[in-house]
Amino acid sequence: MIGEDAKGAVERTVAGVVGTGSPVPLRVVAWQRRAEVLTHPKLPCLAEFHTLNLSAGCPNECRYCYAQSYAHHPGWGTVAYYANALEKLRGELARLRVAPRLVYFSTASEPFVPAERVLDDLYAIMAMLLERGVALLISTKGVIPDRFVALFARYPGRVHVQVGITTERDSARALIEPRAASVAERLDNLARLAGAGVSCEARVDPLAPGLTDTGENLKALADALARVGVRRAVASFLFLRWGIKFPNDLRLDGWSSGAMRRLYTHKVTNYCGGGTIWLPPAAYRSERLAAFESLARERGIEVVVCRCKNADLPGARCCHPTEALGAGPEEKTLEPGTARKRATDPGPAEGSGEQLTIF
Repeated sequence: MIGEDAKGAVERTVAGVVGTGSPVPLRVVAWQRRAEVLTHPKLPCLAEFHTLNLSAGCPNECRYCYAQSYAHHPGWGTVAYYANALEKLRGELARLRVAPRLVYFSTASEPFVPAERVLDDLYAIMAMLLERGVALLISTKGVIPDRFVALFARYPGRVHVQVGITTERDSARALIEPRAASVAERLDNLARLAGAGVSCEARVDPLAPGLTDTGENLKALADALARVGVRRAVASFLFLRWGIKFPNDLRLDGWSSGAMRRLYTHKVTNYCGGGTIWLPPAAYRSERLAAFESLARERGIEVVVCRCKNADLPGARCCHPTEALGAGPEEKTLEPGTARKRATDPGPAEGSGEQLTIF
């Protein structure tokens, strides 16, 4: 494990991550990143833009997380933070004649890691990009501190935040996203963002068959989202693939993950440009997503069904509102003598570097 031989290691106890009131031990280690900080994601709908992962590993420990299969995933309970990311970003931006049009936070980690040093660097990075006219697209299941909401509000039309939330029941949330922000905290995120005039939406993804896609759950969720002022949501189902260690023994109120897995009979090849995933059948997904769309529409909420995972469903489309942020395909010009290369986002494995310290 990372840092086992580090001298003077200190474990931080971060309260409030789970939202249950009990402290959660979170070890944050500092790594040096060797690769570029700004990379191009492999997601086809975002491939023309940039992404930035400030860390490898994630405090949320979502049971369905695909990033846990990456070679340099530091293991649950540890977040490896790229301590040189801010300085590297300054250098990368200085070499570009034209700044990126949009940066996505993040493809393989939680942006809002609950550790002050990480949050300080994240704030500086986001402020630097916004000052240069770069749009930000943010996806989170964490708690967004007030200072970030205030920052986003100063740049209307340049920031869009997707808050992941699939249920109004915190017991269901805790089962599959044990260390992510609570339901109440995520609803509060949405309320504060909407209240500050920041573009935001609920990311109702991934829905877990039989647990979070029931009529009762979807209605309660739609009611909760409407109460905090949500007007747009994106939705899709949990997918399974090699490397996702989704437990077979999760149970809650008669639901079991083992029974859920038996629904995963639909195979999708070349998912997002590579790899194979499994989903529930198209008829099942179509019926449940239509039910949520109907409930949401009655409450004034537009629902977009993610096309990447539902190319076989009519009406599915890109769930990332890049055009609303004024971000078309990027063109960047480098300084003379600088080799042009396209860095694709390999996930947190590349450029991990050596451990510096633990704080």
